[in-house]
Amino acid sequence: MDERIRQGYHKIYSELYLIIFVLAATSVIVNVTFFNKNITQMWLEYIILVGSPIYRLARIRMLGIADSPAAGWNKVFAVRLFTAVALFVVIGCITVYFRDEMMDIRMILRFSIPFVVLFLLVAVGTKKLQESWKRQQEKKYEDENGI
Repeated sequence: MDERIRQGYHKIYSELYLIIFVLAATSVIVNVTFFNKNITQMWLEYIILVGSPIYRLARIRMLGIADSPAAGWNKVFAVRLFTAVALFVVIGCITVYFRDEMMDIRMILRFSIPFVVLFLLVAVGTKKLQESWKRQQEKKYEDENGI
């Protein structure tokens, strides 16, 4: 298979991955907001949302892929992380208000603070893990080229 065609397939698959991931997240939001479902009733979306990043991380490690971060990447990472957390909190508040017709701040905080802390720990941990893999790979190639 021609390399250009192979790269085209990879681009299509990566776009499909992103589409499925966004649809699963949207499904969770709609089911919780409008149909009052809990996470035990949405096991397929849960598997997609939790399993696909884990699968992606495992495959990155298996294939030895370590993409060098672009200039300003840390700033972009921080902005995206802040935006995701803020969006989650706002959607959660709106959902609780429209579903229960009142806003209990304590309940929202009890749910959102542990989620936000875990989300941030996983995001930063994954970033640090990938940076560590990148350093290991660079060291390996420096050793090979130095011999």
